[in-house]
Amino acid sequence: MTDLKKNLILGLFAAVALAFAQPSRAQGFLCEDTFTLDDAAMQSYRFGPAVPPPPAPVVVAQQPDPDPLKLRVLKYAAVAVKHRLSGLASYYSTSLDGTLTANGERYHNTKMSAAHLTLPLGSWVEVTARATGRKLRLRVNDRGPYANKFAIDLSQAAAKFLGVDVAEDRYVSMRIIALPGEDPLPEDVIAGPKAPALEETATLSPAGR
Repeated sequence: MTDLKKNLILGLFAAVALAFAQPSRAQGFLCEDTFTLDDAAMQSYRFGPAVPPPPAPVVVAQQPDPDPLKLRVLKYAAVAVKHRLSGLASYYSTSLDGTLTANGERYHNTKMSAAHLTLPLGSWVEVTARATGRKLRLRVNDRGPYANKFAIDLSQAAAKFLGVDVAEDRYVSMRIIALPGEDPLPEDVIAGPKAPALEETATLSPAGR
């Protein structure tokens, strides 16, 4: 084969190869080429990664303010364990009428008052007589009784009201209802909530039966 034929065949193959080859692009300098990205590819760049919604705020119910009267009841219960608040009751002798008490007041047989060995002077107690069931509110203004078998010393008027001046059973129980400088607790706070009343239903029968 002559050189001429070889050159023709090579030229033919080169022409066919150029016809089917993809057009080439020179690489841009300084990254000036523009790239097109679809919306799916750009989504994370626009808004960042998906962030879950914040949790709903926790609503804490506001606790009601504690009842000051109930707080006083709890305070008195803590004080009561430190004192003798039950036992036999004695009462003042008639000869002590007009004498000074431990807090500087005058004792009078006809006034309602009481003496206790350890309770703070000026405290109020509710005294209940076991024999009669009667209750009386008294302010402690003196010290006594000094006989160990007695728990409280009553004025003559208080002893007569409770019935312990003549009762064979002179046992009483005491409950603190105020400390010095405080007003006595209302009676409904001491008694607590009342039980619901029971409704009685009567069945009436017709006359003549």
